[in-house]
Amino acid sequence: MKTIPEISADEIQLKIHANNWKEAIRLAADPLLKNGNITENYIQNMIDSVNKLGPYIVIAPGLALGHARPSSAVKKTGFAIASLDEPIKFGSKDNDPVDLVVILASTSDKDHISLLQKIVMYLNDQKNLDFLRKITTDDAAKEVAEQINGGNDNADN
Repeated sequence: MKTIPEISADEIQLKIHANNWKEAIRLAADPLLKNGNITENYIQNMIDSVNKLGPYIVIAPGLALGHARPSSAVKKTGFAIASLDEPIKFGSKDNDPVDLVVILASTSDKDHISLLQKIVMYLNDQKNLDFLRKITTDDAAKEVAEQINGGNDNADN
């Protein structure tokens, strides 16, 4: 059975600055680009999807889930998270402005669903969202990575 990729602390960026939604997607995806998970084409595919379909990636107040269809632009399934130092408008009537950007990159539809389930398990808890929004240290990013990778570990509840 194939395991779902884990997120590393290096793939969690804290309080980065973006001037607009396109830059927020590009910056949030940067760790995946540097790791060789994705190519520049995948970043462009995510931006093109929003240009074509609207801000559907803004799935909850302040939260954008950047993704595009699995393609050859994804070399290895993975995900990254970025908190923004200042919220950005993505054009979502109900959920703007965005201060958390999650990037999903999958090599297949099956991996996409598995990865989505993993990250949603973490993001569905308001305490986790609040924690992500306020943290500023590498140690805190490591803690987030451990919580996400551990699945539904509710030890602190």
